[in-house]
Amino acid sequence: MDFKEVSELFKDDLGRVEKSLRDNYFSDIPLVPGIGDYIMNGGGKRVRPLLLLICNRLCGGQADAKIIRHATAIEYVHAASLLHDDVVDETTVRRGNPTVNTKWGSDASILVGDFLIARALLLLSNDVDAEVFRSFAEGAKTLVEGGLLEFTHARDVRVSESHCLDVAFRKTASVMALACQLGAQLAGANAKTVQSLFDFGRNFGIAFQLVDDAMDYEGSKEQLGKAPGTDFKEGHITLPLLHLYQNADNGLKRQIEGFIQNDRLTQKDLDFILDRMREVKAVEYTLGVARDHMSRAKSLLQGIEFSHPEFKPALQATANHIVDRFQPAGISLISSRT
Repeated sequence: MDFKEVSELFKDDLGRVEKSLRDNYFSDIPLVPGIGDYIMNGGGKRVRPLLLLICNRLCGGQADAKIIRHATAIEYVHAASLLHDDVVDETTVRRGNPTVNTKWGSDASILVGDFLIARALLLLSNDVDAEVFRSFAEGAKTLVEGGLLEFTHARDVRVSESHCLDVAFRKTASVMALACQLGAQLAGANAKTVQSLFDFGRNFGIAFQLVDDAMDYEGSKEQLGKAPGTDFKEGHITLPLLHLYQNADNGLKRQIEGFIQNDRLTQKDLDFILDRMREVKAVEYTLGVARDHMSRAKSLLQGIEFSHPEFKPALQATANHIVDRFQPAGISLISSRT
């Protein structure tokens, strides 16, 4: 099975999620549906709802109204985190379009993000289950902690690789892990299966973020929906830059430290860093770490007796798609373990 087949298999269910996303951000305050339409039509991948749907089917569930509501709530929290992140980072472009904070201002972006979180909670209130709600709250808390962790180490290039991976888990993988966890819990899976799918989502999400981090340096504007090098220009320390720094001599380290503290970097500065990254194969290294995490994710699916194992290939194909979606020309992957 390939990802195109997965998309076709879950096309109807994802269509119901899409309708639910649009039906549930209504408000008598016109700004809310106006911005809601703008962000929901912005080309999101809907990876998180898809993970919830697949894991739920894998564990014997059905895409009933409860599942659709939880998938909607997951995507609302994700969308809210992007609205808030764009304000913190002063991001101007996302998915090829001006960000909400650019078009409507930071206040509107923050407030509509808050509204989406409130709508997510209202959706969950239709099916109050203490264990599910606790999982959702824990996932949301971890997501917020990721932003705080990144903020408290902003422009600090002397962090560790484990720090970068921790930020990737909290800011990205935590909600993907939550989607897998909820899919299993809502199907009534046992504790071992729920934990295994949570761990799958954790490794899946870290791999997802690392591929994005690599793309930010070697991807095209068309692939990214924004100009390459955005993380570098915003002073974010992701794994490609950290790998370069850790393998640089003292002179280059001082240059990198200077770049990171400068909020007016030029294309020439970015090109210099890209050349140095290519010398130490920083992007190859990052993609290798991503593949290691995805291999761990897929290995977690082995040995578990799912009630509907026929859906396992869908989860595996989705995992393969995430790491295969970016393969720069002339780059051969290197494992982080070598």
